[in-house]
Amino acid sequence: FVLSGYLIGGILLRAAALEGEPWHRRLLDFWQRRWLRTLPNYYLFLAVNIALVQAGLNGGVINRNTWIYVVFMQNLYKPVDLFFWESWSLVVEEWFYLLFPILLFSVIALTSFAAKRAYLLLALLFIVAPMLLRFQLAPEAPTLWHMEQGLRKLAITRLDAIGWGILAAWLHACFPSAFRQVRWPMLIVGTAGMLGCAVAYGSERLSFSSTHYFTLNALSMALLLPVLSSWTRAPRWGRGIIFISLVSYALYLVHQPMRYVFNRWFAVEHEAGLFLPLLLYWIACIAMSWLVYRFWERRFMALRAGISRRLGVVPSRS
Repeated sequence: FVLSGYLIGGILLRAAALEGEPWHRRLLDFWQRRWLRTLPNYYLFLAVNIALVQAGLNGGVINRNTWIYVVFMQNLYKPVDLFFWESWSLVVEEWFYLLFPILLFSVIALTSFAAKRAYLLLALLFIVAPMLLRFQLAPEAPTLWHMEQGLRKLAITRLDAIGWGILAAWLHACFPSAFRQVRWPMLIVGTAGMLGCAVAYGSERLSFSSTHYFTLNALSMALLLPVLSSWTRAPRWGRGIIFISLVSYALYLVHQPMRYVFNRWFAVEHEAGLFLPLLLYWIACIAMSWLVYRFWERRFMALRAGISRRLGVVPSRS
């Protein structure tokens, strides 16, 4: 979420600051680029997961509420509880893609605020509002399990993680020299913060785990961005990481359906243990992810530049 807020927030900040292009065209261009990147895969695997439930390969439920998955409402303000449970994090992303640019361009159009000022105010809003809501709802989770299934996966209580990335993008754009100069101290502080959050997280500290943990963990990850953003070239050994990054969205959607296929094999004891089935599982997941990326995802992504030109907008890397 933090990385997404930083990358997409930076794109929105640059788009909002452009002059000479109507704001509504910039908004439409942002949406078409984001949605052609995310929606084709999502709807493909929504259909796959529905088919798996209908075939009895996945223990989910199909009922009259299934339609909410089409409009990303399965965990907007209530826990996801039917099927396709891994989709919860994409719901958080999609509501960010919808809400933040609408608010940003609206504030700029309706007020005299400059783009960077409007952006900063909304970044703070996206941090503070979900955090306060999380504190309000935390007492309703009596155990860590309830918190994990509910509060942790609600879009309205997790948008602040993206907000920290949005704020980091603003700091990078407004104070580039300082952003670079503090990168190593921030790396140390951020790493220590992440480790501290990991150690403190647990059922014995439920009040921390359901409130401050999410704030401090996201902030700690944001502190890593000055170093991570300074990496401009991949080393020779980085090709594998680049490949995984290309197929990562497909892998996010592939791994659970593939697990359902392998579940029966995992349930049977093998003389060699689980190493072989797990190895084959990962090979199958990565291979299927590459096929989805190569023959499905990229076809829709290739449409984006042409639509940008039709809108009269200079294509951006989003």
